[in-house]
Amino acid sequence: MAKVLLLNPPGDRLYLRDSYCSKVSKAAYLTPPMDLLAISGYLEGGHEIRALDAMAGRLSFQAALERVAEIGPDLIVSLVGQASLANDLGFFARLKAGFPRARLIVSGDAGFDDTEKLLRENRSIDAVLLDYVSRRWLPYMEKAYDKAADIAFLDGGRYRARRSAPAREYSIGLPRHGLFPYRKYRMPFARALPYAGVATDFGCPFKCGFCLTGRLPYKLRPVAEVVGELEYLKKLGIRYFSFGDQTFGADRQRTENLLSAMIGKGLDLPWACFARADLLDEPAVKLMRRAGCDLAMIGVESGDQGLLDRYGKGLTIGRIREAFALCRRLGIRTVATFILGLPGETESSAEKTIRLALELDPDFASFNAAVAKPLTPLAAEARLRGWLRPGPADQSGSSNLATGNAGPEAVEAWVKKAARRFYLRPGYLMRRLMSMSSFTELGINLAEAAALLRGGTRP
Repeated sequence: MAKVLLLNPPGDRLYLRDSYCSKVSKAAYLTPPMDLLAISGYLEGGHEIRALDAMAGRLSFQAALERVAEIGPDLIVSLVGQASLANDLGFFARLKAGFPRARLIVSGDAGFDDTEKLLRENRSIDAVLLDYVSRRWLPYMEKAYDKAADIAFLDGGRYRARRSAPAREYSIGLPRHGLFPYRKYRMPFARALPYAGVATDFGCPFKCGFCLTGRLPYKLRPVAEVVGELEYLKKLGIRYFSFGDQTFGADRQRTENLLSAMIGKGLDLPWACFARADLLDEPAVKLMRRAGCDLAMIGVESGDQGLLDRYGKGLTIGRIREAFALCRRLGIRTVATFILGLPGETESSAEKTIRLALELDPDFASFNAAVAKPLTPLAAEARLRGWLRPGPADQSGSSNLATGNAGPEAVEAWVKKAARRFYLRPGYLMRRLMSMSSFTELGINLAEAAALLRGGTRP
């Protein structure tokens, strides 16, 4: 029986690394590691499973290593991020030095950025997961390398990375939330605690040029399995959750089946989701509201239609306006997310984005720096044109792009300017204060605001 450790490694910043996306927390929030939760659900065969979230515990490198020593794992599945790569590789080197016989498998966006090179140059990493919801990698645990798929590794110096055939559906069983410190997770927009994350699909059917998720195989999780997890979370005492899908509701009929099942079970839990404006018509939003949807995080990206078209967003600004108005009318709070610094961005187009944010007037806005992510057309274009720059790729503020119109310093200035103009409006601040529905929500907002003013939280 193997002893398996699911590890969210420590960091010099408060890193969020999950679902093939990594960034630095802008304030004090930390969401659950969706990759590790999924793996905890389907890892079977009599293995002893332990979890260590060093981010949630704010552990130092040394403290995390001491905890690993107490557990004594045979195999470690850890997260790795573009935003935290230097930090993570430094920790993995110390981890391997202390536990040379424990094989280390990593999952994360950094694993797609020349996977073979990552393995050859960092011998502390034994393998890279290419699809964390796939069970096809499990033979690797038993060293049955010829049977393993959806995992990359070196076998006697030979690079091996076989992918399984595309599937329409996947199953991860029941993720073991209780293994993780779930009471320490939070999102900045939640109205209640404890908070949890739930996935209903993998990948995304849309192909935005800046997004890694759209390059992954899109597949759906069975409705009954998702509902079973929600029932378990309610028994666990969870009072708010978010769907971790990159684009909730992409498959309309299946989404209707899921929401109807949630209503039929009387779950009565408020939840949030990421959504596309063109999927939010009146019937869809009404059903979401009936099923408990409290907040929709909608990708706007830019106030410049030319940039939306250039990067394949497939939306018009007019349709975006309609979606926000509809959510407001039907009682669903909104978060508008934006990207500043895409190639082609100018001072003028950045100003259009800020003005659109003020016009839409969502409950919250998230302004992010453009990042060239592995596998994306944006990354391919950046390599071809020499726009890539060394250093961390963190959408929370540190872009890895440098174009003629928008260097990293200009992008960072636009992000800060947009956040200040949106959040420091007296009318907005008064409205936010008056909208608080509980002391818990007030406490969450005050903690996030304090951390934001400090410039983020460091462990």
